[in-house]
Amino acid sequence: MLRKRVLSAVVTGLLAALPLVAAPAVAGAAATGAAVQASLDRALAERVAAAPAAVHVCYSVHIQDNGWQEALCDAQEAGLPLQGKRIEAIRISVASISGGVAVCYSPHLQNKGWVAESCNFDRAGTEGESRRLEALKIRGIGTRLCYTATGQGYEWQEPECDNTMIGTVGQSRYMSGIAIWTA
Repeated sequence: MLRKRVLSAVVTGLLAALPLVAAPAVAGAAATGAAVQASLDRALAERVAAAPAAVHVCYSVHIQDNGWQEALCDAQEAGLPLQGKRIEAIRISVASISGGVAVCYSPHLQNKGWVAESCNFDRAGTEGESRRLEALKIRGIGTRLCYTATGQGYEWQEPECDNTMIGTVGQSRYMSGIAIWTA
């Protein structure tokens, strides 16, 4: 369903054409912030080397009972929606060969609501608190970012862009999958 929506967005000119690659294996629950950072750095470096003129976005999510996943990039589906596992935190990075891009993102968390904005790989959400990520806003700086999510009781949502909310607020539902891309 998500790939169908992303393809539709490409056809209508909303997305830049970017190659998709197979998802890396899930990292162990004990993965540290340094390991997640290294994963994001590697993924971004590979993307920029392959298509230097483009802006690339890579992201990693912290999943209930699974910890941090390896970084995924450019519209790949992060999370474990088929297993019904909640996303508890996210880290996002953007890069281009020419620089001048950044990303900031604001999460809506269970029993906390909207919390302070995080930027450029900073963690948004919690680890070890069993607190669900319910909604998210993403703001590209020097680039346009679009994104979609799936979660408890809802399929992949219509893509949103430019600091518009995905997920749900006030419904006590967790996000279980997310995909982010440049447009």
